[in-house]
Amino acid sequence: MKNVVLARIDERLIHGQVMTGWIKMCSANVILVIDDASAANAFLKRILFAAAPKDCELLVHTTKEAIEYLKGESDQEKVLVLAKTPGPFLEAIKEGVTFNEINLGNMGGGPGRKRFNKNVNASDEEVAEFKAIVDAGVPIYMQMVPSDSKVDIKSLL
Repeated sequence: MKNVVLARIDERLIHGQVMTGWIKMCSANVILVIDDASAANAFLKRILFAAAPKDCELLVHTTKEAIEYLKGESDQEKVLVLAKTPGPFLEAIKEGVTFNEINLGNMGGGPGRKRFNKNVNASDEEVAEFKAIVDAGVPIYMQMVPSDSKVDIKSLL
């Protein structure tokens, strides 16, 4: 199994907070983006590669590809895993991938999404996915930047 140093849900994927705070905090040398749409779209991939730091390897995979990668043998990778929603993490957990905890960053508003706090909005389906992940024994906590305190999402569920 790969060495996952941070698993984060953030619909923005690679952005300033990830680049400046989280990568330094966890010393990641690989960024794994799990997003079926980005993996299938050359333009979206180019944007992600342009935003990624040059000293980190970037992988943009479908959920299925990411699960196979994460199940692989670990070398010197320190993997920061990013997904827009909890769904890819739940699918990976169901397929035997282990995460110690999941960091919840930003999930914006939109049709069918309810507001939990100023940075997190989720649909009923996403709330059910959060619950299933927590029920599988993987804690989820909200924390926008490393200097913020962790807030367990159980209070929101």
